[in-house]
Amino acid sequence: MPTNLPKTVLEAAIGNGQVRRFRDFALVVLDGEGALCVPNDIWLPAASWATARAPSGNRMRDRMNLLQRLEVLVTRRGTAVVSTTGGPLRLARLRELMKRDGLDVGEWNFPPQAVLDQALNPTPLPPKPEQPPPSSTTPEDAA
Repeated sequence: MPTNLPKTVLEAAIGNGQVRRFRDFALVVLDGEGALCVPNDIWLPAASWATARAPSGNRMRDRMNLLQRLEVLVTRRGTAVVSTTGGPLRLARLRELMKRDGLDVGEWNFPPQAVLDQALNPTPLPPKPEQPPPSSTTPEDAA
């Protein structure tokens, strides 16, 4: 009875999980270990890289090699393999994309709402008070 051995790092890393692609992000369900969402502009190059590599034979090593390539991701509650990473602006945009496509963002480990709202709508800095231009007269001219 032949076993189904993974042929690429991507197959080894995902295991029996699945990848669902939405318009602007990918939902990656890891075989019994949680889930994560990644913007497509981050996921596609990482998945391409993983598809072109032979697996090491160690699923956790292959999974960590793939996850290290993901600069921006959000994890679902209960995911212990990796934690949410990325800048507030990128995570705020990902949250908006997930909402638009009908995912319940309440079950995902996003930073606090106030942080993400501040990233999307930063408050402008108060204008600096204008200083008068330096005088072109010198003390000798005044005498």
